[in-house]
Amino acid sequence: MSSDVEIEISKLLHSSFRGGEEGHISSRDLARMWSLEMQWFSPEVAQSLVERLHHSGWLVGESDSLSPILTSFQHTPELGWRPFLSRVGEMPEPPRGEPEKMATPSEAPAPAVSDEQHHSDEVADSKLASRIASMSGLEKREVIRRAQRKRRALGPVSLEVAMLLLAREQNLEMEKLVEIP
Repeated sequence: MSSDVEIEISKLLHSSFRGGEEGHISSRDLARMWSLEMQWFSPEVAQSLVERLHHSGWLVGESDSLSPILTSFQHTPELGWRPFLSRVGEMPEPPRGEPEKMATPSEAPAPAVSDEQHHSDEVADSKLASRIASMSGLEKREVIRRAQRKRRALGPVSLEVAMLLLAREQNLEMEKLVEIP
């Protein structure tokens, strides 16, 4: 049975590491994400929280290459969720053993169409990135870099949505971008 603090930590790490898709993040970058990008904590509290999670075993690795333990992805944050961990005194130990909600490859085989669908999604994202680049004056790789950064900051959103948000920030005409098949 997970305590409320363990659930909050799990949600925090799930949103920060995109459910395991992100590899390793330095302690400084993680604290910067929580304080400046997400605006969940002050910079000092964010750095302290990273250190406390590292010392308690929720984050593993060196300070320049931290990753969460596998069992920390048991709880997905709901829309609008914000952590309350800045007031927690002592960090609990992470859960041991196999994660409850993670599916093993044998339990959930990938559909055969996924490769084709993945390729078509990449083509659509590439077209959208090219269109945004030409309309904004940015280079295509810069559009993709900014969209990926926005995606990391927002959590579970598609690259397409992140690119459209970037386009909106650049004051581009959205009608022209949404028409792209």
